[in-house]
Amino acid sequence: MTEENLVLYKRVDNVAVITLNRPEKRNALSHAALHQLDAAFAKADADDEVRTIVLEGEGKSFCAGADLSGDGERMTGVKMLENFENHHARFFRFWDSKKVTICAVQGHALGRGLEIALCADIIIAEEDAKIGQPEVREGFVIWSVVPWIVNPQKAKLFMISGDMIDGHEAEKMGLVAKVVPSGTAREAALKTAKRLAHIPALASASIKKMINGTYESMGFRAQQEAGTHVTALVSSFTPEEKGIAELVRIRKEEGLKASLRYRDAPFEE
Repeated sequence: MTEENLVLYKRVDNVAVITLNRPEKRNALSHAALHQLDAAFAKADADDEVRTIVLEGEGKSFCAGADLSGDGERMTGVKMLENFENHHARFFRFWDSKKVTICAVQGHALGRGLEIALCADIIIAEEDAKIGQPEVREGFVIWSVVPWIVNPQKAKLFMISGDMIDGHEAEKMGLVAKVVPSGTAREAALKTAKRLAHIPALASASIKKMINGTYESMGFRAQQEAGTHVTALVSSFTPEEKGIAELVRIRKEEGLKASLRYRDAPFEE
């Protein structure tokens, strides 16, 4: 796998298909992959022949979240804020697009990967998907779309616990629009995108803007922007301040897998 093809792009009739292409890493999002995702979406959004956009992941998972292996660069507070502001802008490029976006979720959709999925207008998830925001267990303060589409108690339990849920539970909570059998999400998303591509573009764009405007009138955009700053601030705290000093020690001395085992052990039944 080279850095040139971390994200794939193709057009099927009037549908642009954008594919995260790091299956060996469960499509974890490196900086290079995010830059390629931005470029692919810009290409689809600028193409007048494209009516709908499908976002999917190659392999067994949609996206396992941010690439925790890192690139050796320690982020300053300013760089951290810039990183979160870029993600905020990425979300609203999907949100503001006049084109209907559909995400296919199979396997893992975790952390930043889940938020990328929630950028889409419609999520189609497989029944055995693993959906969650486990980074809270590492002291991260998450700003998210989840509270806007889930009742407060469900949102708090989901976001504070870091537990993973399957496609059926996600559908009950309102996180996904439709659940399909294992192995069929990508096919179902493309089929739905082809159907919706027949809707007159002005009509679908207007409906999307009206629905989004309902949330914006309640402060959605402003709250999301504020969240970037809160998250960046807390992310700049020391491991001791965040209460994760032992987790950081294990990751440094024993590796990522050992730290994840340590992190998740208290939550296993």
